[in-house]
Amino acid sequence: MTPEKTTVGSLTTVRIPVPDTSIHLAGILQSTNHASRRLGIICHGVLGHKNYLFQPILANMLAPYMDTFRFDFRGNGESEGQMGYSNWDDDQADIDAVVQHFERQGFQVYALIGHSRGAISSLNYAATSNHVPLIPYIVSISARFDMADVKRKHGPQIMSLLETQGHFDWEARAAGKDVSLRVTKQNFDDFIQFDTSAVSNIPAMTNVLLCHGSEDAVVPVKDIAELQRHISHTNTTLRIITNADHNYRLHYKELSQAVSQYFSTEGRKAEWTRQILPTWKTWVHAVGGVLNFRNVGNIWITSKTDGSVSYLRPGLIYRCADISKPTPEGIKVLESLNITDVFDLRSDSETERRGSFENDKIKRHHTPVFSDVDYSPTQIALRFTMYLGGTEGFCEAYMSMIPNIRQFFPPILKHIVEKKTPFIVHCTAGKDRTGVVCALLQMICGVDEEQIAWEYELTRRCMPIKEEDVNFLKNAIGGESSDAQVRGVLSTNEDYMFRFLEEFHAKYGTINDFLMNELDMTMEQIHAVRDALVTKIPVPRAVL
Repeated sequence: MTPEKTTVGSLTTVRIPVPDTSIHLAGILQSTNHASRRLGIICHGVLGHKNYLFQPILANMLAPYMDTFRFDFRGNGESEGQMGYSNWDDDQADIDAVVQHFERQGFQVYALIGHSRGAISSLNYAATSNHVPLIPYIVSISARFDMADVKRKHGPQIMSLLETQGHFDWEARAAGKDVSLRVTKQNFDDFIQFDTSAVSNIPAMTNVLLCHGSEDAVVPVKDIAELQRHISHTNTTLRIITNADHNYRLHYKELSQAVSQYFSTEGRKAEWTRQILPTWKTWVHAVGGVLNFRNVGNIWITSKTDGSVSYLRPGLIYRCADISKPTPEGIKVLESLNITDVFDLRSDSETERRGSFENDKIKRHHTPVFSDVDYSPTQIALRFTMYLGGTEGFCEAYMSMIPNIRQFFPPILKHIVEKKTPFIVHCTAGKDRTGVVCALLQMICGVDEEQIAWEYELTRRCMPIKEEDVNFLKNAIGGESSDAQVRGVLSTNEDYMFRFLEEFHAKYGTINDFLMNELDMTMEQIHAVRDALVTKIPVPRAVL
């Protein structure tokens, strides 16, 4: 058998009742028993069915990332009920029945994936259902935006029938059987009057993938541009499948690969990076004389307990490297950002060597992660020798900071709760000690750990490696360490942070467990920190 015909995981036939009707929908759950319980719901196009076109191949390719359920809309395939031409409310009810069914089974509905009419209905559900928890991903494949253009698709003969006899019979072959659908003039008018501009109400934190075939003669490629314009407030990605028609014949695999790549770890990181880079480029050179400067914020957070959505406020937490010598213009930028406090995580010996900064508007707090004893030449050599050990070495070095948590973290938490003003956290390079502190703050807020690791890795882009630092570390470490090894110590990699977070949880449990056990904080105090940093979004469609 070819890979496309080999089923990945198990297939289970499921029949789902539609509330307030006698209708049951037929579908197939394709599962590899993901621990995440993530589910993608695949919605077919007009006169289609659950195994139509590329859908089985797509489900196979998505299997490494989520379970999937592909189903027949009412009156299609093996589902009960009557199909319709303009029964958009029925589509909404069918999708909602499927969503609710699997949420009751403990799944997280992670993605709605629709083709053609199924794409229109998926986008409409995301825009108008007010569903909580938020469905984080929508994949729209060949969705129509200009509904009136269907007149061109049907042609003048059908339009003439509508005018002369008030209906036409749409005949096709679907799921191995002949299908006929009578379309009245009222049905047709209802179809072309459907308000696709409602997609503007899709929640801003939603990730939307728009796919279209370059040779689509049914829905012009221009529709995807108009659709993108209306959902530009979301995290939108476009994929044009070259030479593909509306149904992607001869391009099933190419389309399925594009969608599955989007959901892979590499794909999600690439999209996150693409979205963050414009902001990062704004910040990285914003403060003259200060390297690795950036804001930690503007992050959407979905609760793993109740599905509610929060937003880590931008403009509160800033991070950077050594801030001892900002230029006069750089100081003006810091003051314009209303930064009032700087938390310096460096040891006394580092501040003596490099200096420090504060003025009458910005107060410096010396909150060293390590004491002078810990930062003796011997200890410096030991610590950086850890970093030479790669991922495990970085994890060991980061975990070595945690026993000193009482001397550097409480002042930051106190500032967040009591003063509530923008602040900076920094060390020398702004990557290790600063990275750990920023990771802990994001963990308190509930930020996804992938995003924590990706944000940490931004230092690789933000921080050019200085020769003086390479030479300093080589002398501190001693031995036969190469320039390449030392430069590795001065860089960042998401794996370092992932490994640290794994070891942190193994030793301390959740972030709440850690704060209660190591800092004697109450849940009320923990919530006070979180509430000062995030805004809870009461209505999913809210756009900030």
